[in-house]
Amino acid sequence: MSGFVRFLVILVLVIGGIFAVLRATCISFWTVPSDDPLFGASVMPTLEHGDVVALWRLGSPGYAELVRCADPEIPGRYVVGRILGEPGDHLTGSAHSLWVNKRIISSAHACQNARYTIPHPVTGEPVDLLCEEEETGGNDYTRLRLDYMPATPETFDTRVPPGHVFLISDNRAFHNDSREFGAVAKANCKERIFFRLWSVRGWGDAARRLSFVH
Repeated sequence: MSGFVRFLVILVLVIGGIFAVLRATCISFWTVPSDDPLFGASVMPTLEHGDVVALWRLGSPGYAELVRCADPEIPGRYVVGRILGEPGDHLTGSAHSLWVNKRIISSAHACQNARYTIPHPVTGEPVDLLCEEEETGGNDYTRLRLDYMPATPETFDTRVPPGHVFLISDNRAFHNDSREFGAVAKANCKERIFFRLWSVRGWGDAARRLSFVH
């Protein structure tokens, strides 16, 4: 065996060993489910159903991070949301704004592509939403919302109980978060979604493969 071939074998073994240790201790992989239209809509535009993502399992997820938590209502299922309320926080919000402890989340500005079209989770008809970039807790991320104020605006006013977190979907128009199922036990939210390996469109989707999730 030549020196170069030996080097390649050793390199592959080392990389494989490192990957095996990471896989066993701190990283897991997950395909975003495609069997629930509302869930699929709620994680957009950050994720899409069918995306293959990596989750970090060490430590405790922090404020404004996107997390996967055990579904509080359906055993064996998961919910995905951004931690925008921690124990003791007072949250109020509407279709267009969110206040945490009487401070509004930083004003958003338009994404590079300001319009985002998604299928309605009930009718399947295309719906145009506004895409905006938001910043809070030192984290920048994108969100979707309606481009008009509903005739009967949805509002909420809550305080996060001890040992819990309040999840908010990145899609504020079609959400599946703590406004539906309440605050979630923090102990059930141990996994941060931090990396997308490839999107639902496959490896050919260069813009969304091997990309960090904020």
